[in-house]
Amino acid sequence: MKFVFIEGAVNLFERPKRKSVYGIMNRINDRLKPLHLFLAFCAGLSVLKAQTSTATTDVMGYSIVPLQSGGSAVVPPFVNPSSYSASSTFDGVSNLSASGLTAGAFNAASGYPAFFVEICSGSYAGYNFPVVSNTSSSIVAAGLPSDLGATVSIKVRPYTTLSTVANGSAGLSDYADTLTLYRSNNMISSYIYTSSGVLADDYATPSGIVPISPGTGCVINNSLNSSVTFVGEVDANQCVVPLNAGTTLVGPLNPVGGVNVTSINLASALAPYTDSASLVASDGSLAITSFYSDGSNLLDANYTPLTSNGSPTVAAGNGILVNSGQNSVWTSPSVLAN
Repeated sequence: MKFVFIEGAVNLFERPKRKSVYGIMNRINDRLKPLHLFLAFCAGLSVLKAQTSTATTDVMGYSIVPLQSGGSAVVPPFVNPSSYSASSTFDGVSNLSASGLTAGAFNAASGYPAFFVEICSGSYAGYNFPVVSNTSSSIVAAGLPSDLGATVSIKVRPYTTLSTVANGSAGLSDYADTLTLYRSNNMISSYIYTSSGVLADDYATPSGIVPISPGTGCVINNSLNSSVTFVGEVDANQCVVPLNAGTTLVGPLNPVGGVNVTSINLASALAPYTDSASLVASDGSLAITSFYSDGSNLLDANYTPLTSNGSPTVAAGNGILVNSGQNSVWTSPSVLAN
């Protein structure tokens, strides 16, 4: 049984004057405000429903992320515990073998995937693919690469959703505060918080089931000081996060916090001297500290390589805005690998 201290974190985007969030940041603040600590946690034994009947100890915990009034970029620091885990055979297209499942248990709902397949072995370890449907003996997932491998270890997990964030919040204001997701093609989607459920920006369509992929997050615009409590599993697997051409809000799956920006493998995900990664201050302002890459090292605004001594740290749950000229991926290492 393994115990870990969990640190709260995070803040960021300025509250918009309108319903939409534009993510426009206008000044740099190299100093992050002190983090609010809170702790505690438990370790749970999860007996996986796998063909191999393997028992493992999963690290579970919770973390309170404080939100200063104005706005915050929030990246959930946990994944949900797996609903299924096994060694699976792949047909080379979209089907993964399974056993003992209830048909339709992992099906997409109302146009949104409810579960994803996490690849836990091979060259695609850490990649996540949305589940389309399942039978008792197979799982259909979208986007599986043809060279995934004949046999891979998988976990099926429920997505964190907008409802996860809203239901874990305290202090948000009905019909005033918003949650915003960055999409591909530089598109954004804003949603309205209400204590009875998250709504689309038409103030009518229920939208709590909208998924938040691992390693990504949402911008919360809040009129009062608030917080969000996250509960879940500390993933022992690395997390491969797609970076869209344009802007993507990302962050490490690290509930401990305090990790140095030079140690989260961002440099290799950025095109040299053109792409940027901007750590947002945790004081509710729009202040950012931007970094660049020479292909192997992170650089400051003067293109000087950063060192681990004195470089900014990423608080638990804090977001990083990546501006990229092309689609790419960022491989975020597991905190448990350190």
